[in-house]
This record gives sequence, C-alpha cells and structure tokens, in this order.
Amino acid sequence: MTKPAHWRSAMQAINPLTCSERRLRRSVKPIAVALALALAACNRQGQALTDGLPADGYRSAYPIAVTEAPQTLDIPVGTGTGGLSPELRAVVADFGADAARNATGPVVVMTPAGSINQAAADYLARQIRTVLRQSGVAAAYLRNQTYTVADPRVPAPIRLGFARIKAVSPPCGRWTSDLMPDNQKGTDGAEFGCATQANLAAMVENPNDLLTPRAETPVRGWQRWEMLQKAAKGTSPSATYPTSTF
Repeated sequence: MTKPAHWRSAMQAINPLTCSERRLRRSVKPIAVALALALAACNRQGQALTDGLPADGYRSAYPIAVTEAPQTLDIPVGTGTGGLSPELRAVVADFGADAARNATGPVVVMTPAGSINQAAADYLARQIRTVLRQSGVAAAYLRNQTYTVADPRVPAPIRLGFARIKAVSPPCGRWTSDLMPDNQKGTDGAEFGCATQANLAAMVENPNDLLTPRAETPVRGWQRWEMLQKAAKGTSPSATYPTSTF
C-alpha cells in the first residue's frame, strides 16, 4: 500500500454539526470555520509515531499523531427555550471541567446571528457561561463569538469549543485499492487497521502516553518498611487479600 504523503491538519478535519435536513447542514457549516479561526489552533501537522514500523504496515498507513485539535460541544436551542435543562447543565458542567484541565487556550462560546432563535440563544449563552465559570473556567479565558447562519429560518445551535492536545488519525474510507489483502504481495487490504487506529486515538485518555511512558510514582514509605521487615524475618513479602464466598 502506498503511504500517504500528508493529510489534512486536525483542525481542518473537524466536521460541522450534521443533520438529516439539508437546510440545517447549510446553516451550521459556517460554525466550524468560525470556531477554527477563533481558537487559532496550530495548523502544523503532528509528528506521526511511525519510527521503526514496517513501511507497509497499518500503523504507518494510518498513523496516530499527537497534536493540538479542537474539542467542541453543540447545544441545541429552540425558539422558545427558557433555560438549560438539568441534563444539558450537567453536560456543560462536564465540558467546562474538561476545559479547565486540558484547554491550551480560550474557551469560545459561539451564538448564531440572524437565526430565528437568536434571542433564545443569547439568553441561554449567559447561563452557559455561568456554568462554565462554576466548573473552573476562569472568566478571563471565556470568549464570546457570533456566527452568521446560512438559513435564518432554521434554529441554529450554540457551539462551545476549546483547543487541547489530542490523539488524531487520518479519516477512513479512502478505498484507494481492493478491500481484501493482496496475498501475492503479502500486503494488507486498503482499509485494514484504520478503524483500530481511529478507535485507539479516540479512547486514549492522555495522548502523551503515546509519546513517552509516565514517570514512576514515589514508593510509599510505610509499605517499603513493611516489606523490609518481612524480608529481615525471612517471611514472604507478598500481600494477602481476604476471600469471600458467594
């Protein structure tokens, strides 16, 4: 399989909010573009972790890169929405806590301009900013932005976003050759390993773990003392755990 020379940056790969209605897709499409400019994320491609791997392996065909990429959340807003529901409030609070821990820049709250639900969105955005501050996001790191909708008749969402360090992989579905492996050449199929790489990149909690192992934690003093005492007495230093029957 031919190794791709390059692939789009993680910021360009973020898709806008999708919906089955064509008009809503047109309305929401400008949000991702405006958010990308607001976050000013790094456009440089991340360093792929491919050193020492076979040239035709799926890890080099679909490399995982650790780079700065956007984290977004869309909040649906109806024309008569009067406030955040308990469920949405919990979602926004969790998003804010994540931003407080991992954001590498400002947290952007984007509201639609010119949409049928603009008044409701502006009111809801104030509540969202309050929840974000309560979740640990400093007021100095909150940014307010507006975006123009393509169809004012369609209710547009509020989009929250911040840049963070993430593990990303190239998109699947290129279909550059046959799906089945080429037994004569001993190579994998066109899409082999792509989903596995994408899932690993999405599930890893700390992307830095893909670059280097974590430092060892200090040994507990009392635990070391107990082990030394057991060793001095010639007893087994292994721990014992209670067992129970069901």
